[in-house]
Amino acid sequence: MHRKEYRELISIDYARHLINEIEVQPSIISTPIENSLGCIIAEDVVSDVDVPSFNRAVMDGYAVCAKDTYNASEAGPIDLKLIGSIPAGSTDKFFVTENTTVEIATGAPIPDGADAVVMVEHTERRDDAVLIYRPVHTGENVMRAGSDIMRGERVLRKGSCIGSREIGVLSAIGKRETLTRILKVGIISTGDELIPPGESLTEGKIYDTNSYALAASITECGGFPIVYEIVRDDETDMIEAIETAIKECHIVLTSGSTSAGAGDVIYKIIEDKGTTLAHGIDIKPGKPVVIGLIADVPTIGLPGNPTSALTIFNELVASIIRRAVGASEKVKATTSAVLNTSVRSEGRHQLLPVGLVRGKAYPADKGSGAITTLADADGFIEIRAETEFIEAGTTVEVTLFGDFSKPDLLLVGGYCPGVDLLEDMTGLNFRVLNTGSSGGFSAISVDNADIAGVNMPDSSGEYNIQLIKRMGLSNVVLIRGYRREQGLIVRPESSISAFEEIIGKRIINRNRGSGTRSLLDLKLRELAEQRGISHRELTKSIIGYDSGAKTHRAVCDAVKNGRSDAGFGLRAMADEAGLKFIKVAVEEYDFLVQKNLLEIDEIKALLECLTSKEYAERLPAGIFVYEQTGEIVPNL
Repeated sequence: MHRKEYRELISIDYARHLINEIEVQPSIISTPIENSLGCIIAEDVVSDVDVPSFNRAVMDGYAVCAKDTYNASEAGPIDLKLIGSIPAGSTDKFFVTENTTVEIATGAPIPDGADAVVMVEHTERRDDAVLIYRPVHTGENVMRAGSDIMRGERVLRKGSCIGSREIGVLSAIGKRETLTRILKVGIISTGDELIPPGESLTEGKIYDTNSYALAASITECGGFPIVYEIVRDDETDMIEAIETAIKECHIVLTSGSTSAGAGDVIYKIIEDKGTTLAHGIDIKPGKPVVIGLIADVPTIGLPGNPTSALTIFNELVASIIRRAVGASEKVKATTSAVLNTSVRSEGRHQLLPVGLVRGKAYPADKGSGAITTLADADGFIEIRAETEFIEAGTTVEVTLFGDFSKPDLLLVGGYCPGVDLLEDMTGLNFRVLNTGSSGGFSAISVDNADIAGVNMPDSSGEYNIQLIKRMGLSNVVLIRGYRREQGLIVRPESSISAFEEIIGKRIINRNRGSGTRSLLDLKLRELAEQRGISHRELTKSIIGYDSGAKTHRAVCDAVKNGRSDAGFGLRAMADEAGLKFIKVAVEEYDFLVQKNLLEIDEIKALLECLTSKEYAERLPAGIFVYEQTGEIVPNL
């Protein structure tokens, strides 16, 4: 073998350029969730179920009709007849009627007819009667089906690193396995002086640090480390070890034997077996580095000095691994943030989950029954028992949940597949809370969102403008988004062919506060006017008008499964479900944006994507841009 030494040092910037040119394709495998810790998700994970799958009690107490309790007080309790008991996991069926109640345990299914739970502390049992000392409102102490995770909701994004919280989410939606990206990174430590930790340290020997430090670093980046035995300073042994690793791994890292000394031969092996891209970087520590390819496998010789090896790994190698598996860049374990809303202490030591968006901390607590409390949080702030109140605007220290990808924008409002497409095409990391249009308006009004996705018509059919004015939202701008076809969703064999034919039929409606429900009401009022009757009179003849499905997919499910004759929703969702769609209206889906954010790079990137030809072409059927897409509405 001829000897060739590389003495011309390259800059770290050029080294990064070389690294960015290297493409590595990971393996895609199906991994059981118990073995998935630290793996990178290779697909968007969409829930096939609602979590919870039924309306459930969140307190021990009594399931009641809320209206029966309105006159209850400590001085004048109301008396309800006890008709049964439902423990957690029970399949017993009861129907709560006027002035009756059922004893219920935390986690048990809410019986038919009941719409609230009175805590046991506010009751008194007397034989077959229960005295209620405090009124409850509809929905109190009840977790609705799908209130934690909705069927069809993207709960984990492709490229997410699986931690304990992600495993909790996967198991909560019933996923036994998930597709993961596996990038095998081989580690070969070289040197006659090295011995493994655990052995007796003899004269002239040192413990192998790099194998274990690099393995941990690889795991942190989402890679799968394979640690080979220490190789002594023998060229034949080194060649054999590297050739073995090349066959078994996507990337090979060596440590030691990289400088130009007589005993350092890694750079010569790479040159002889493949292609050397660089030998030596103008950086301290970490100068003696070799970057090369052997059989198209990136082979990188790191310095033997642990500090140098880890410095170069973090500066260069980590980006190859993270890019290959789709993982996000690592951040430090704690960070400072400005609390975006005031927090009142619960009178005890508290770790409050928060989400982080551009330096602001938003409380992310959905309640103890919600698995996505942790999935939606990036860390927590510690509130001591003696702290009664933390005012909005206070700088707090956030303890991070390991590595996390900083969200770029917080978007609240009505669900739309067009938003998912914006996130994917811009490469921005959205934190999306699907609350319905009214929730979007509320969040933006109190500065608890960067953007609200809204589709709320007024009585004239104009979208969003009048509500902005009524709420006095002077701190926002309205960006015109796109248009969506809304209409009846029916089974393919259904005889329903026109909107007015839903009269007398079973329908599944959307939840109150959604723009889709408001649009349906607008169309029903028009129909009622044509028939010379009131809206209330008309809706009485529609079975299921008072229902409230939380998502378009839930509407499709109810129709597909025969629970309803028709639903009202998006063409895109009907097409996805294989159902027939009868167009009724074209609506507008717009974006409310905090005025002070209009010039930031993230909003500019979103606007650029929104108005691009590619975005228009990739939108699903029934969703389309128009001449005003991307325009800022003046004179709000």
